[in-house]
Amino acid sequence: MIPDDSPAPRSTPGGPPSGAGPEPPPVRIHVVARTLRGEPRGAELPAPPVGGPLDPARDGGRVAVPTVVTREEAGALHVVLTGDVDLALAGELALVEEQVRGHCAARPRARVHVDVRAVTAVDATAVRFLERLRRAAAHAGGSCTTSPARPVVQRVLDLARPVAEGELATS
Repeated sequence: MIPDDSPAPRSTPGGPPSGAGPEPPPVRIHVVARTLRGEPRGAELPAPPVGGPLDPARDGGRVAVPTVVTREEAGALHVVLTGDVDLALAGELALVEEQVRGHCAARPRARVHVDVRAVTAVDATAVRFLERLRRAAAHAGGSCTTSPARPVVQRVLDLARPVAEGELATS
């Protein structure tokens, strides 16, 4: 579990803390990521800064280390994928899939949202993972949504969707 780095409410002299009022529900965050030991080898990259995954638009096109972060907020489970989502991340994806199944089993009409905006590449592992999440949510009477992806990633997901749904077009 990562400690909460959010700033505490500030007090103004002689007044209540800023942001006083009803407190929002707590947010649980679970990070699943590979850790690199020693110097990076080959295609391995150093871990992203503490502030979170790299945003290529903001960080000069640098590529983020593949990570999976989940957080539960307002009854919905948010899954944030970063970097290349491929076979190398399969173990972490399996852990998240179990977490999603538990979330869906514990709540009627469970909501799951997958953020793929920072995904740089996908393979069949990622396609299967997304389809399993969608089916787990649907089986529990809930829903699974996905954010818009980069064009190259979205193209793969769009092409794979009919195959995952068993609607392979005839040629």
